[in-house]
Amino acid sequence: MDLTGLTTEEVNERISKGEVNSVEQVVSRTYKDIIFKNVFTAFNIILFALGAILICFQEYINALAATFVICLSVTVATIQEVRAKRRLDKIALLMRPKVVVIRDSKECEIDQTEVVKDDIIKLSSGDQALVDGTLLESEYLEMDESLLTGESHTVRKKEADRIFSGSYCVTGIGYYRVDAFGESTFASEMLSSAKQFKKKKTPLQMETTAVTELLVFVSIIFMILMIIINLIKHFDSSVLVTTIVNNAVIVLDIVPVALLLLIVIAYMVSAVRMADTGVLLQNSNSIEALSHVNVVCMDKTGTITTNRLNYREEIQYVEDADEIAKLFANATGSKNRTVEALIKKFGEADVKPLDEIRFTSERKYSAVKLTYNGKPITIYSGAYSALRDNLDRQDVKDVIDSYAKMGYRTLLLTVGPDFEMYSGDTPLIPELKVVSVIAIEDEIRKDCRETMDVFMKNDMEIKVISGDDPATVDAMFTIANIPGERKIISGDELDALQGKDKENAILEYNIFGRMRPNHKELIVETLKKNGKYVAMIGDGVNDVKSLKSAQVGVALESGAGAARGVADMVLMKDSFSALPRALVEGKRTVSGMRDILKQYISRNFVFAFLVLFVMIMLGSAFRTTLFLPTQAAFYAFVSVAIPSFFMTLWAKPTDTKGAILPAVLSYAVPVALSIALMAVCVYLFFYTGTLNGLLGHSYIDPDTLYRFGYPQFESTKAMLDYYAESGISLDERYAEVAARNALLLFVVLAQISQLFFINPICKFFALDGKVTGNFRVFFLTLFLFCVVGAAYYAVDTTDFAWQILQITMFPWQYVLIIIGSLVAWFFVMRWIMKHNSTNFITRLTEKWYEKALYKVSVKSDEEDNQDVHTVHRHI
Repeated sequence: MDLTGLTTEEVNERISKGEVNSVEQVVSRTYKDIIFKNVFTAFNIILFALGAILICFQEYINALAATFVICLSVTVATIQEVRAKRRLDKIALLMRPKVVVIRDSKECEIDQTEVVKDDIIKLSSGDQALVDGTLLESEYLEMDESLLTGESHTVRKKEADRIFSGSYCVTGIGYYRVDAFGESTFASEMLSSAKQFKKKKTPLQMETTAVTELLVFVSIIFMILMIIINLIKHFDSSVLVTTIVNNAVIVLDIVPVALLLLIVIAYMVSAVRMADTGVLLQNSNSIEALSHVNVVCMDKTGTITTNRLNYREEIQYVEDADEIAKLFANATGSKNRTVEALIKKFGEADVKPLDEIRFTSERKYSAVKLTYNGKPITIYSGAYSALRDNLDRQDVKDVIDSYAKMGYRTLLLTVGPDFEMYSGDTPLIPELKVVSVIAIEDEIRKDCRETMDVFMKNDMEIKVISGDDPATVDAMFTIANIPGERKIISGDELDALQGKDKENAILEYNIFGRMRPNHKELIVETLKKNGKYVAMIGDGVNDVKSLKSAQVGVALESGAGAARGVADMVLMKDSFSALPRALVEGKRTVSGMRDILKQYISRNFVFAFLVLFVMIMLGSAFRTTLFLPTQAAFYAFVSVAIPSFFMTLWAKPTDTKGAILPAVLSYAVPVALSIALMAVCVYLFFYTGTLNGLLGHSYIDPDTLYRFGYPQFESTKAMLDYYAESGISLDERYAEVAARNALLLFVVLAQISQLFFINPICKFFALDGKVTGNFRVFFLTLFLFCVVGAAYYAVDTTDFAWQILQITMFPWQYVLIIIGSLVAWFFVMRWIMKHNSTNFITRLTEKWYEKALYKVSVKSDEEDNQDVHTVHRHI
């Protein structure tokens, strides 16, 4: 068929009509999605609503405080994500899939967004179809539609067959005319009711989801109790509504609303860092997922070897072996690197095949029919395991084994009689005469040993899954001087096993040879089923399914477009040595988040315990709220927001084995409980001391009393009249103000003091004996103490600062009491944690977390299965 394609005028005409594939490939989150996901969360909407209610009651400062932290978190997260998106998009643009089209009778490569209706697109091995169309011409084209149908076998395409976007070319060449793109494609229509492609959740994301759900449940219970308590008190209606709103703001502070934003920021910082080291993250959370990997599965090609192949030598069994090799290499359409090495050795020739079977990783052989010496013959070439049942001699096995032990690939070249090569769509193999055994040399990567050492030092199990002879892979390990015991199994041997024996073999063996694509996927799935966290490294179309199945899929830049399309990260310039840097960055991310979680979650539990002890058990809710929203915002900003930001930037990579949530909760819960109990003691001391005259209250001026009393009243006189009517004395009000301010100062200082434990610079502070030596965090802690002191000084000297922060400066004698309580808490807490008195919390958390994680995993798997079944039903 004469394929001329569209003319330039026809292309411009279609563009003017809007018949162009203008749907951009999503390489990162859109600006709209970034803003929407950061602003319109359930927690944000609730807090914004509460802020609006406070504004209605002219509580502008408290309204600002109730929403300030959220607004700040949203702003910072959005800016960070937008900046990261721009940088990542520039890098990803270099790797955006290109399309070969025929225009003005010439082949040209264009961006996928420039494809117009009726364009003729060329498909070659490894290309992924990006739009739908009808096949015009086929040269032994076989497509893999498993991402759409779930079927593992390839589909041989003929003229007039449909080509679907999302499928990819396994072998052959095809030309098809575009008739649907964007949302009109088959895949888009089928997936409109099924989300087949979803981002994988990492352990950290699942852990934070679990603890967030727990704290949401706690806050709902407390919210109900607070409403009941306030309704029983029979407040004035305006006082009731505003008090409930203020209480709601405080109770909602139990929920870690900004935690997911902190994780997103950490991911984005890591993504930008990794872009400079040669790793493109297509899923930003994959850098964290990599730190959890304990099994690395890889193809030999591109990892141990460079995939630069050269002819080495051969054993010939017929006189014209070189001529037959030359004819085959030039006639076959499977122009892979092995065939290119043969052409380089034997030279070029103008040969046209009469028929052909193209090479696939599943078949492991290819064949051509051509005319030789005046009569048609068939030439079959491939792996011994694929052709052995049809050979005229079996002694070639010894030759192949000897070459394999030397680390060479082997190519078996054979000839057969003239016969039909296909029965329907099924390729056939006749009786074959052995022509030669050709040895092909593959270059070892220079950085292979160093990279493997990094994996092994991090207790990562390495499994090589290759289509080559297992003995060849073993020899490659020897040549590369890679240490360790090697246990070898072939694809045929694996197929011979059943049930538990096959599962045990996959877990036990570490070199898998003569493996087909379905074998690779089976190995990954079996490892995952047995609790392994798997990374798969591949570059070819035969790796697509296993890359998609693994928790972390890693593709090479030079690999097939389909492989890059499903991978979580891509190694730019095929830099295998960039993986250890990615591993370090992943550990840095998890280490930083672990420290942030300790600081963040402990504050949430402090709030929960204080609400329980002070507002419910001690009856403070009968009067007013625990903290004003401005005070809660000050507490969060100084003790959590500032240190979390810098800990993300300054995190050091550490071991991240297992779940981090049990360790975080075993730290956060006892620390929070001890802070809350000591804070209650401080609260009771200042309350009773002020009430009975032991402590004076002259430092509390009427404006402060009014603000911390019932600010809903229009004047201090109205407030005092309400006190008289409700039986609350003025001394009680003074005592309440003093007690709550003392409690606030104590919890702020205690929360900051935790940084000495979280990032210990010496053994005195190290609760588990591990010293980080991060002096930047140590000096940040001292700086935060100065910030708190400056804030209280500003409140005491500047009316504007008081209006903003609404905290009270104490006489120095009272400050010493609070600092003394802080020192007492510090040493008691250190003793408790040093004596492993909280191990039971770790055990309980592990059991709870396992159940929570199981529920999340099962739900995710069920959704995946439901989505795939939905697509299959449509098909």
